Amino acid sequence: MTKAEISFDIVMDDDMDFVEGSYRLPGHDWEVLIISKEQIEQPLISTSGKWRSGVTGTHIQFPEVQKLNKMVALQLLSGALGVTDWQEVHGPDSMRLRDYPYPSNEGGGDQ
Repeated sequence: MTKAEISFDIVMDDDMDFVEGSYRLPGHDWEVLIISKEQIEQPLISTSGKWRSGVTGTHIQFPEVQKLNKMVALQLLSGALGVTDWQEVHGPDSMRLRDYPYPSNEGGGDQ
């Protein structure tokens, strides 16, 4: 069982247009999470994003016609990172971790 920490920057409700936060895998530094709704049919997940500050993280593009809430966000991130248990904590604000709004291709990003 892999347990990790997550912190959401915004109050989550039943259907979000955008999710932003940070997460920390065991033995790693905090990373950024961004989920945005797009005109796509299936989620597109990039776990190799890197921001100008050097912080890494995950960017998920999610179908705009589907419901996006905390449970869905955690399921998507769990599947991408192999995490089986999340502990919600008060972590760093993702905007402070990065200085650019979306992952770049620096450092092998696949976007």
